Amino acid sequence: MSTGEQQAKKEKYSNFENFDEMLITHGFATLFAVGSPWVCAATLLAVFVEIWVDMKSLLENRQRPMPARARSNEPWTTAFDIYGMLAAFTNVVLLIFGSEEYASWTMTEKIILFVFLEHLIFGAHLALQIVFPEVPTNVELLQLKQETVIHRCVEGIKVEHNQDFSMFRNRGAGEAIEVFEFDMLEVDEVELELSLKQSGAAVYQGVVEEGNSLRTMLPGL
Repeated sequence: MSTGEQQAKKEKYSNFENFDEMLITHGFATLFAVGSPWVCAATLLAVFVEIWVDMKSLLENRQRPMPARARSNEPWTTAFDIYGMLAAFTNVVLLIFGSEEYASWTMTEKIILFVFLEHLIFGAHLALQIVFPEVPTNVELLQLKQETVIHRCVEGIKVEHNQDFSMFRNRGAGEAIEVFEFDMLEVDEVELELSLKQSGAAVYQGVVEEGNSLRTMLPGL
């Protein structure tokens, strides 16, 4: 059988099952980490083994996955964020109310400490999201600039020229400013028109120039 026929006989790769398994493992390791810290180390070793097994399975025992465009990693990013908040809540509760470190404290003192630590953790999380956003600011600006250029090209919007006023800065108060009868920066732009003949001629000219450059680089061609 050909390579395509051999892959068609294999089992399909399920991205959902892979992420679901990672999410469950992450929950087991973090929700009660202060109760058994060794679980985190065991989970780390298990993750390394799981990565190797998934790599071998994806390359040898599964069909080649179909590429698909995705704007983000949702809903898994939100799911891991929720797991992180629940883990912070459960671990702080176990640390304050279940351990012997604060056995001599009153219930009011424990509740105040719990509220303080929860606000401290969530405040640090929000501060990190602001300082290190998921999409950098320069990427957002470039995306907005691209969308603006595409909108102008599709709608045929003329771009207004920016006038440079630096020539007036060094003039004296008594010097006369020359005024023209028409705007020197105003240029009549031709409306965009589709011409298949000109497009074909431009493509043909580009192919000819590319062929000439290749013949120049490879004389024996």
